[in-house]
Amino acid sequence: MTQPIIQIENISAGYGRGARQVQALRGISLEVQPGEIFGLLGPNGAGKTTLLSCLEGLHQPAGGRLRVGGVDVAHQPLAAKRKLGVQLQRTALLDDLTVHELIEVYAALYEIYLAPSQIKDLLARFDLAQLANTLSRRLSGGQQQRLSLALAIANNPEIVLLDEPTSALDPHARRAVWDIVRHLHNDGRTIVITTHAMEEAEALCGRVAIIDHGQAIACDTPARLVADLKANPVLKAAVELPLDQVQPLPGVQSARYTGQYLEIETAQPQATMAALHDLAARLGRSIGDVMVRQPNLEDVFLKLTGRVLGASRD
Repeated sequence: MTQPIIQIENISAGYGRGARQVQALRGISLEVQPGEIFGLLGPNGAGKTTLLSCLEGLHQPAGGRLRVGGVDVAHQPLAAKRKLGVQLQRTALLDDLTVHELIEVYAALYEIYLAPSQIKDLLARFDLAQLANTLSRRLSGGQQQRLSLALAIANNPEIVLLDEPTSALDPHARRAVWDIVRHLHNDGRTIVITTHAMEEAEALCGRVAIIDHGQAIACDTPARLVADLKANPVLKAAVELPLDQVQPLPGVQSARYTGQYLEIETAQPQATMAALHDLAARLGRSIGDVMVRQPNLEDVFLKLTGRVLGASRD
């Protein structure tokens, strides 16, 4: 049997002291296999970033054990860090260094001294070659994110930890980052990615751990997590109607509002849709953006926690 490349055993961690202490991780245990893209999916404040910080050696766990590539993080922190490439949620780049210089400096921190041709090749992989002599402060948000990903592999790591790599990016830049992540995976690297975006987890991850209140409450492939839900299709529409009048409609299993959209789990989508239009007409409301979708990881999270994925734990 293949030895896990990351072993997280009963990790607890918190911030602060005494009455003000916040428990961020509560005995979480997970294993990541070599060569997979593994997702940590959960809302802001669930403990995802704290878990990565513990793996990176940036936060000391209160209890438990962490092993990275067979190395104990607590006992051999430098050896563990050499196996990791890290892209933090917020990367503070050195404003007065060029893109080329930043790659050179970050690699040197690991005692790796790249030749100019190697740096050029690395920048080309991330579509940054034409910006090699540009100061980092002159880069756009998407360019800075691509640079932070290039920096994460400047030391040629086995494992790459990505903390919300597409946060605040527009859809085009987000998909460009997804392509980069897939290329890193095709190199044979193990990727661990945190996200609160269901679409991102489904698009990238072979397996996903759903994290909530510092615990892993489910872990499997996205397809199996959704299949185990045994849920019906969801009718989604932009309309404001009283939920107590939506619930009795034909086929309705449950109904909720997610942002501006009414979402109805239904065993009879067509019958529910017809009845919904009748109800809206009686109440003088208009319906827009009607669609029927299959269950997804958002529904899994809602079923397990009683909350929508976009909600914070607070």
